[in-house]
Amino acid sequence: MRKIDRLFEIVQLLRGKRLRTADFIAGELGVSVRTIYRDIQGLIASGVPIEGERGVGYIIRHPIELPPLRFTSLELKALQLGIKMVSAVADKEIASAANEASIKIMDALPYPGSGDDIPVAHIYFESDEHTRENLAISRDAINEKQKLHLHYLDEDKNSSERIIRPLGIEYWGKVWTLTAWCELRDDFRVFRVDRIENCCTIDDYFKNESGKTYQDYLNKFKASHD
Repeated sequence: MRKIDRLFEIVQLLRGKRLRTADFIAGELGVSVRTIYRDIQGLIASGVPIEGERGVGYIIRHPIELPPLRFTSLELKALQLGIKMVSAVADKEIASAANEASIKIMDALPYPGSGDDIPVAHIYFESDEHTRENLAISRDAINEKQKLHLHYLDEDKNSSERIIRPLGIEYWGKVWTLTAWCELRDDFRVFRVDRIENCCTIDDYFKNESGKTYQDYLNKFKASHD
């Protein structure tokens, strides 16, 4: 990570009146505590209003206004709705990232209370813990291009065991689906994430192959619905 990017991330971690220790920041950014101490001293010297001390923690109490974050009321409602939806249905890591983004956005607003309006809609559903766990495993496997071993229960309650190449995750308003290349069927298959009884990565990775990519699936799906 470039130093300028690291300094920006330190400010983002401290804004929103949250006390963070140097150990925590170092762990988040993958650098030494000594580097964080040096960076924070540099930020303070440049005028960033960071308070705190070594061994206790650091905090930014006063909002730092960023001109690009001047949202209209409707734009803010859209962001609030999106963050609430992600927090309600995504896996824990993504939900946590959404909440972190919300804190940063609210802290960067140009005037106090501008984020407290009644949202455009309310969210009355959420994913269960089992689905969230399956989503996290699937998302990581997609990012790493790592095959998954799963036990799947179909609509008729028939159980099957599969080795798949996970390609993409879709949300349909009520359910999540995992699109994959199924090695058992030698074809694309779409699995409802809540019907995956258990899944785990295996020590087998895959590369993009013509006819077996997510884009190939999308092209096939589009052609079948034209």
